[in-house]
Amino acid sequence: MRALVFGGTGAVGSAVVRALAARGVSGVFTFRRSWGEAGALATQTGFDGACVDLSDPQALRGFLDALPPVDVFIHAAGVAPTGALAETTDAAWDETQAVTVRAAFIAARSLVPGMAARGGGALVFVGALDRGQSLPLPVAFAAAQGALPAMAMSLAKAHGAEGVRANVAALGLLDAGLSAGLDERARRDYLTFSAYRRLGTPAEVAPAIVWLALDAKAMNGKVLAVNGGV
Repeated sequence: MRALVFGGTGAVGSAVVRALAARGVSGVFTFRRSWGEAGALATQTGFDGACVDLSDPQALRGFLDALPPVDVFIHAAGVAPTGALAETTDAAWDETQAVTVRAAFIAARSLVPGMAARGGGALVFVGALDRGQSLPLPVAFAAAQGALPAMAMSLAKAHGAEGVRANVAALGLLDAGLSAGLDERARRDYLTFSAYRRLGTPAEVAPAIVWLALDAKAMNGKVLAVNGGV
């Protein structure tokens, strides 16, 4: 089995690549600037690393067109802009949508036909909203995150009969990665309402993401909350 992981050198993405490798899965992960981390991860896991700018649709399509067939796609890349509505620039909005939503869409459009022709496959979008939460999030981030469950639902309905599954893993705050950009008040609120009264770790959430990709055969178009009991 082969997998493609976007954002493979990120905190969550690297944990996912390691978890996949532990299950005997091989494949490719993308990264943007972290050449050292990418080389180390490739050596540790046997995955190949590919430097791809996910915000560049032409570069992304070229990468996907040359990619050998994959059975699993995990989108673990994202952008977390901070600031209130008045402070959110057009550029910040565009980058957030490009990396979080458009890259997932381009990948799905490229990969789903081949998955369906081979009898099926799985897409997992790593997000931060489980559709039952009401949280004080930056507007660009919230809008992008809100698009992922809707896209998974649509893909599941359109391609589930072809054996293709699309789900979202909605993560809570972690002690690394995008969560580091949240302000201290949001962090304190999370700790108050978390069942564990602590932040999660990438190593804790990666098995749930891999489970969605490899094992959750009856789940399609759904959101799995992996948030520490918030």
